Amino acid sequence: MAWVKFLRKPGGNLGKVYQPGSILSLAPTKGLLNEPGQNSCFLNSAVQVLWQLDIFRRSLRGLTGHVCQGDACIFCALKAIFSQFQHSREKALPSDNMRHALAESFKDEQRFQLGFMDDAAECFENILERIHFHLVPNSDTDMCTSKSCISHQKFAMTLYEQCVCRSCGASSDPLPFTEFVRYISTTALCNEVERMMERHERLKPEMFAELLQAANTADDYRKCPSNCGQKIKIRRVLMNCPEIVTIGLVWDSEHSDLTEEVMRNLATQLYLPGLFYRVTDENAKNSELFLVGMICYTSRHYCAFAFHTKSLLNLNIPLELGHGYLLLIELFFL
Repeated sequence: MAWVKFLRKPGGNLGKVYQPGSILSLAPTKGLLNEPGQNSCFLNSAVQVLWQLDIFRRSLRGLTGHVCQGDACIFCALKAIFSQFQHSREKALPSDNMRHALAESFKDEQRFQLGFMDDAAECFENILERIHFHLVPNSDTDMCTSKSCISHQKFAMTLYEQCVCRSCGASSDPLPFTEFVRYISTTALCNEVERMMERHERLKPEMFAELLQAANTADDYRKCPSNCGQKIKIRRVLMNCPEIVTIGLVWDSEHSDLTEEVMRNLATQLYLPGLFYRVTDENAKNSELFLVGMICYTSRHYCAFAFHTKSLLNLNIPLELGHGYLLLIELFFL
């Protein structure tokens, strides 16, 4: 995987164009300003990956009607910055309006406030949730089926989880829910790789989804619904076919020696049937997604990497522009 080697090379090819803490966020088109003290890199990274997703960008461009919240309207702010991306001749753009709208939207929770660093993955999730609110304010986030809600139409994984006891046959009631990001522990992921190696199995790219599922359910045992004494793993079933699947890789501590191992086992392909216990949607059963973007965190700075779709002309990948999966690495140690 060439992109892995690119990231791991000390100082690398990044050295000439990017330095941690610089005022520009890395992007193949335009950058977003992050002046000293602004601490806007977490927001800039989330905005950059959303801009690079053709499916999302084009869908947002076609939407006009929404419930505007004035200075707190994330929908308006995102539309404005996307318009600047498209039409401005500047190489780096300010994200001030988006930053203010985000801070105003979450001032009661004291999240994403001006001048303070925050979490890029949570920022990404909350932007999608706020867009849902601006488009279909009377619809519950977990139950949204509106065709105009691009957050749910493009990103949402509609799931239910259930416990089924193989010993006595008892089962719990299915619990439906929706999520925009599936979080996986890097420690659990590496443990699953180690177990596979102990079984003398060869790691293949198409097994990445199975590794993620195994890591996600490791040690996730529940009591039998009929209290027969058995402990059983929970089953998570995917009921739709999201166009973008977002995976969040999180470290269990601020210091880890698993960086190289995690990077070595990442794959650029993701098969939806392997990511869950079962998928019910026919399209999802045959869905193969490709890595289209990453958000990483290192040296107290977030940065975004995107698979630039214009370069697809030189690649033999049967990929609809923007259809794939995102990788949000909350703590990443280069």
